[in-house]
Amino acid sequence: MKKIVFASSIYPPDIGGPATYVERLAKELGQPVISYSRRLKKYPKGLRHFLYFWGLLWLAKDADVIYAQNATSAGLPALAAARLLRKRFVIKIVGDAAWEQQKNYLKTIQTYVSKKADKIIVPSRYLKKRVASWGVPENKINVVYNAVDCIENGSRYNISKEEAKKKIGIGGDIILSVGRPVPWKGFDDLRAIMPDLLKENPNFRLVIVGEEKKVPHEQIPFYFKAADVFVLNSGYEGLSHAILEAMSYGTPVIASREGGNPELIEEGFNGFLVEYKNREQIKEAILKLWRDKALQEKFIRNSREKLKNFTWERLVEETMKILTG
Repeated sequence: MKKIVFASSIYPPDIGGPATYVERLAKELGQPVISYSRRLKKYPKGLRHFLYFWGLLWLAKDADVIYAQNATSAGLPALAAARLLRKRFVIKIVGDAAWEQQKNYLKTIQTYVSKKADKIIVPSRYLKKRVASWGVPENKINVVYNAVDCIENGSRYNISKEEAKKKIGIGGDIILSVGRPVPWKGFDDLRAIMPDLLKENPNFRLVIVGEEKKVPHEQIPFYFKAADVFVLNSGYEGLSHAILEAMSYGTPVIASREGGNPELIEEGFNGFLVEYKNREQIKEAILKLWRDKALQEKFIRNSREKLKNFTWERLVEETMKILTG
């Protein structure tokens, strides 16, 4: 097997999907990882990046491929190392960092690094179009869908909905949303429709994990298991891992028609798609699901079928073809 060096910004115990992804893939392939560890994070910006670059140079001297996990903090030093060492350079892009952080210099960096990469991996067709809009040739942008973490779907989460509700200490009919406390997640709209929803069903409970409620990562599956519906009212998504988790834990999904969401949810087949921030549509979709148990079961059943396209084995196979091709 060719030697692949993973260049990442984060790594466990850092939380988040990208950290979990790189740890699991690198361990499975028996390949080394460099990240901005706690040791490096104590240094100021600039010096931190310089030390990261030199560490990457040493680690990658005998490598065949450098695989960076973003186009900015990991991607820029990884590109410099790859060109200096004459190594193949591949990056994974899971979002538009410049848009998310509203920083023009990040737009310049991510565009430059993306254009210089030998290959790019993105988790959705939506992100492929977005990266192509930066002036990157489409033929070097490859879609590899994210996978549901089968470790989290192990037996310790095989409990009933009622048991999960007791586990998290929340009863009633739970409307769940999960995400970072950023404006485009649309949590305000969910709070705004609650008075109307409570008139129809006083047992509704809105639970927002990640903003109002901080939950340890290992406890989040219990919230999905306990939820009666998962709502993602987001204005921007590369490919939502939260939707994949909801589908895997048997929670019906309502999602906005934004970003990569329609690649996961097919209207009326395995969930509802609504306009972003359209409070009436969100409210009507929640009430329709609550009133129709057969529809809930249909969405859950069809989501299980859909998930067959999002396996870890497929992710590894497709990623390796790109890295070693």
